[in-house]
Amino acid sequence: MADNLPPRPRRIPPHILRRRRIVAGVILLALLALIGWGIWALVGLFLPDDDEVSPTPEPTTSESGQPSPSDSPSDQEPEQAADACDPQVLSLAGATDQDAYPADEFPTFTMTITHDGDELCDASLGTDEQNFMVEDAEGQYVFSTRACQVEPQSQVVEMEPGQSESVDFQWERVGTDEDCQTIAEDISAGEYRLIVGMGEQTADPVTFELE
Repeated sequence: MADNLPPRPRRIPPHILRRRRIVAGVILLALLALIGWGIWALVGLFLPDDDEVSPTPEPTTSESGQPSPSDSPSDQEPEQAADACDPQVLSLAGATDQDAYPADEFPTFTMTITHDGDELCDASLGTDEQNFMVEDAEGQYVFSTRACQVEPQSQVVEMEPGQSESVDFQWERVGTDEDCQTIAEDISAGEYRLIVGMGEQTADPVTFELE
């Protein structure tokens, strides 16, 4: 019975096993290197060539934000402020919105200032310069906004030649003295005169009637 048993495999010597392991390691490293090279080559197919990358443009003068010669502060002339208007180039005119007023209506006065000169100038047209004055037919003082001003305000308006500015005032038909003390709460019917002024200038009187 012992003669029919298959022969036992021969034991591989240790030095041959070490040699085979070394060869297998070398083959494995070679395969890993080959796989890595293949991956790198595949990635390289999707990357642009260096020759195809456009060079970065050099910044121009406008892109660098440097001012051009025309923008140089030393070449710019400063704007000159307009001079104050000579009173002689400003003309005044007064007007009423009606010629006659019933007893229950308040007159509205208008003062128009016109620049009759030929150069740009600054005109002081604030309430601190304005005056709407009412006189009776005999020239007696009845009312003045200058006497009754409360917190007058200054205002400078740059006026061009031919330009006009207008100011309105509604009179409540009250008579006062030059200290703005009321002396008549109901002005009697009759003829009156409006005289408008700006600073030291005054316009020609305008006649109106209170009924």
